[in-house]
Amino acid sequence: MLSLIIPVYRNEGSLPDLLQAVDGLHRQLAGALETVFVVDGSPDRCYDILRERLPACGFRSRLVLLTRNFGSFAAIRSGLEVAEG
Repeated sequence: MLSLIIPVYRNEGSLPDLLQAVDGLHRQLAGALETVFVVDGSPDRCYDILRERLPACGFRSRLVLLTRNFGSFAAIRSGLEVAEG
């Protein structure tokens, strides 16, 4: 299984397209994909949107919320800590 770590910060408007792209990748990989979304203290509704929409998605996912903006590298490291692939 492959793990895709996606740091999320101020991406509220692009989340529907992102989820669609991840679903397409999931299909291409025949389900051998886990996606970890790390919301890096984003001030918009990214976390709420992902929390609502991920359960209905057809791919395996995890959602991590950081307490503040630590930067993309810290967000990626946090995602790697919880990834299983």
